[in-house]
Amino acid sequence: MMAEIDRLDKRMEDIRNGEAKARAAEERIATLVSGRNTGGQAAVVAATFEQQSLELRRFMLGQSDSRSYELALPNAVERRVLTDSSAPLPTGFIGQLYKYLVDTSSVRQANPYVIATQSGETMLIPRSTAEGAAVWTGENAALSASDPTFSSVTVGAFKLAKLIQVSSELIQDTGFDVIGFMAEHAGRNLGIASDTAYVAGTGTNQPTGFVGTATVALTAATGTGSTTGLPTSGNVIGADVLIELYHSVLPQYRPRGSFVMNDSTVKVVRKLKDTTGQYIWQPALVAGQPDTVLGRPVYADPNMPAIGVSVKPIAFGDFGGYVIRDVTPVRFERSDDFAFGTDLVSFRAIFRTDGKQLDQNAIKLYQTAAS
Repeated sequence: MMAEIDRLDKRMEDIRNGEAKARAAEERIATLVSGRNTGGQAAVVAATFEQQSLELRRFMLGQSDSRSYELALPNAVERRVLTDSSAPLPTGFIGQLYKYLVDTSSVRQANPYVIATQSGETMLIPRSTAEGAAVWTGENAALSASDPTFSSVTVGAFKLAKLIQVSSELIQDTGFDVIGFMAEHAGRNLGIASDTAYVAGTGTNQPTGFVGTATVALTAATGTGSTTGLPTSGNVIGADVLIELYHSVLPQYRPRGSFVMNDSTVKVVRKLKDTTGQYIWQPALVAGQPDTVLGRPVYADPNMPAIGVSVKPIAFGDFGGYVIRDVTPVRFERSDDFAFGTDLVSFRAIFRTDGKQLDQNAIKLYQTAAS
């Protein structure tokens, strides 16, 4: 409760500081406009800047949405003074930022087992690793004990952080929502880094990826004359591989199973055909839903190995057998004082998470041959 009170106090202080800065900006803008214009024109321009400043403040306080902010800001005019002239020159600025797109991970889309906590102490997750068995017993005969086997998995909370520093001039002068973009940018970076660890993490100061711990259920055959129906080369994948991998998982897991593979592997799988020449890849019929193979969804993940020699390019199974522990909420904080000497505004995003495979039967891997 004290932590929540401190957080609310900090939020209220930030709001008060934001209002004070907005009022100071309005006063400076009004002074500038009145000194550069005359009569009614100055009043009209000052009113325009005042309206835009008010809209910006409402956005910062969460009282306005991004649409109204973007509509208001393009009407503003940036004024910068050249060193060889005292005349302010208007500079147009588009109110929408072009965003560089990145390939993100998709482990969370495969429905892992997610636990969210507000603290980061070590947690023990109990699990059953073997079933007991019922035994037919004769009349008046002693019952035989057959107990299930239990164990546990320990998950912690590793810290993932992102620090961004931008000039105060950029925040003051640009015509798009810089602060909103910083939050989105930091969140995307945290998502990419954490999901990379869920796939291939070492477990040292980061989550343990399932590629290093899941059981290899299928290995490509090598040489010629193979009777397994599998590829005879380490870098070839056929439809039989997907069928064999699918059936390596217990039937109880298959209805919730998903394929996860690199996008380069997806390209190969999309070209596979059955004996009648029909593609085994089935595009989704509803926008936003994943495509399927053998009736199960396929997720492209850039952190899965590409097809090659002695790698594990395809995973299949119920990803509910992989546990992700998140410490919430994700922290996104701003400091105007951290880099006071260089007049930079600092943003930091901090996320604590861990991930481990909980059930060795749930997810299986296909491994290519060594040569």
